[in-house]
Amino acid sequence: MRRIYSMPLRRKIILVIMMISTVSLLLASAAFIANDRITTRQAADEILNTMAEIIATNSTDAVLSGDRATAQEILKFLARKHHIQAAAIYANDGRIISGYSKETKGNQMPNPVGIPEGVQYRDNYVELYSRIRHLHVPVGYVYLRSDVGIIAEHMQWYINVAIIVLFTSLLIAFILSKQLQRIITDPVLRLSEIARQIISERNYSLRVTGTGHDEIGKLITDFNEMLDQIQLRDNELKLHKVELESNVANRTAELVVANKELEAAKEQAESVAKRMEYNANHDPLTGLPNRMLLKDRINTALSHAHREQRMMALLFLDLDRFKVINDSLGHAIGDQLLRVVSRRLKSCIRAEDTVARFGGDEFMVLLPSISGSSDAGRIGMKIIDALVKPVWCHGHELHITTSIGISIFPSDGTDTDTLVKNADISMYRAKTLGRNKLIYYTAEMNAVSRRQLTLETNLRKALEKNELELVYLPKIDITRNSIIGAEALLRWEHDTMGIVCPSDFIPVAEDSGLIVTIGEWVIRTAFAQLRKWHDAGYNKLTIAVNLSYVQLSRPGLVKTVRQALSESRIEAGMTEFEITENVVMQNVDAVVATLEIMKDMGISIAMDDFGTGYSSLSYLRRLPVDTVKIDQSFVREVPDNKNDASIAQAIIAMAKSLNLSVVAEGVENIKQMNFFRQQGVHIQQGYLFSEPVTAEVFQRMLDKQALPGPLNLVR
Repeated sequence: MRRIYSMPLRRKIILVIMMISTVSLLLASAAFIANDRITTRQAADEILNTMAEIIATNSTDAVLSGDRATAQEILKFLARKHHIQAAAIYANDGRIISGYSKETKGNQMPNPVGIPEGVQYRDNYVELYSRIRHLHVPVGYVYLRSDVGIIAEHMQWYINVAIIVLFTSLLIAFILSKQLQRIITDPVLRLSEIARQIISERNYSLRVTGTGHDEIGKLITDFNEMLDQIQLRDNELKLHKVELESNVANRTAELVVANKELEAAKEQAESVAKRMEYNANHDPLTGLPNRMLLKDRINTALSHAHREQRMMALLFLDLDRFKVINDSLGHAIGDQLLRVVSRRLKSCIRAEDTVARFGGDEFMVLLPSISGSSDAGRIGMKIIDALVKPVWCHGHELHITTSIGISIFPSDGTDTDTLVKNADISMYRAKTLGRNKLIYYTAEMNAVSRRQLTLETNLRKALEKNELELVYLPKIDITRNSIIGAEALLRWEHDTMGIVCPSDFIPVAEDSGLIVTIGEWVIRTAFAQLRKWHDAGYNKLTIAVNLSYVQLSRPGLVKTVRQALSESRIEAGMTEFEITENVVMQNVDAVVATLEIMKDMGISIAMDDFGTGYSSLSYLRRLPVDTVKIDQSFVREVPDNKNDASIAQAIIAMAKSLNLSVVAEGVENIKQMNFFRQQGVHIQQGYLFSEPVTAEVFQRMLDKQALPGPLNLVR
């Protein structure tokens, strides 16, 4: 292959032409010989079949009569066929009636019985077996054997002719290729010679002579045009060189000016970098230091406090009810309120102190140097007094308060994380105690925090360990003296902590998000229990389940309710969900949307603990509520407490004006029951009738339709 690559172009062209011609002629000769061989064999087959058919037709009578002389006469015409070596006529049982053979003289004829009809080729001869039929019935055989030498001779003649034609064609092809290759190679060689001359002399005015409309002619034309372009570019380069030298001189002068501009840009970049650094360390809304800068300043203050043996303090602030303002009035008003709060906070601190926005509506104040813990309390009270003043935002008079937690170095912690954590704990303690307060951190608070963590850890396992249980508080129709429904209440009995109060573990479940999983279990369990009571014959009984804000704010609640209804096979109209006003106020629009979907399903909605929330009257008209449950705080002292009685009457009147049902909860004595009976409230709950009981006890109560108390009911 390397030798072929190194050959001159002329020889390569001759070689290619000869190889193509040789291959083409060989393929044509092979096809010709193969076709002739097939044609010759077919002709031989037809000749033998024709002879056999003639013999069979003429020898039918001789075979039937066993006339050997006639049969022999029939075979005589084969003597003139020099290629027929042998022939025979057989009876149906294989006996030879007449035979003919040029070599064996009739001996050694094959037995045709069992041999299929047709032509069969052997090494040196061809055999034909054919049946003799009379009226389509086989009566004998015809056997012919022909010499294949004639076919071989015929084929040899064709091969000899093909070889002569092949060599003659190759000779003509070689002569023609010697002449034709010059048509291609001469222009190429001229082109190569001019190219070498241009390279050595760098004379771009040289041109290749020759014209033509084929590819080589186009190549010469393109080569000459390329030389035209190169010569033109060479002239242009000389002009550009002169221009470049001039431009370099001008550019040098421009660079002097650019250096001055660069200095100005550098100063501007430094200014931008300072602004970026400021933005990275400050809150974009309020301009206060952010969490990152605050942490850096706390670390610095701790270093100084350690070294100088002095006290420092952290104040953790959280705005009370800011979320309500933000959700109800919009983020624009919320942002403006945060800016006002930030300005007021800065007016309450000293020059060396830092106030930072910790995130959302949380702020932190760093007091790097105090003489005593009372200094932190004094600044905290100053902040509370400053924030309690009303704020006007876009025509709205807003009232905001704050809960403040205080941690002191070194008594409450010696590192940043501990001080921040303890200030946070004390801030939540201030919220728990009623908001708008400041609370100093104590070790007991940490214990409470650890207890909450323990509750959360054990609550995660409570479902798996079957520690959660539902109890049922009867709902009584005092006019019919019968149980019409049950309110499902959650209870938790831990194996070591004992019975855990719902007021302790429900907030933990809501804060951790476990209330979603627990809530799904409560819904399914309560609905399944109602199915059992319906199956027992109490098919008018209803069930009520309490919902928290966390459940209402998470997607999937409606799907869970649909599945629970489907699994329990109870009608949606037999179920009720109870919500509190505080739950609604967390996010009114989202809660209303979810409640309306469930209302459309046929589920009843009850407002629980009514009268204790933020805006009972203003939001009640927006909510898809069917029932109002008067909070037991207004029930406890009626009718003796005139104020509570008036409030209860006002709630009842308002509910009736809105076509809402009313339920009195927390009824514990006869006077309370009769007071609400007189006001037209006939659905009541409370310990006067029964405490929350297990499903088994509730079943017995249904069976007896009896409860303790003035209605003469027993458990």
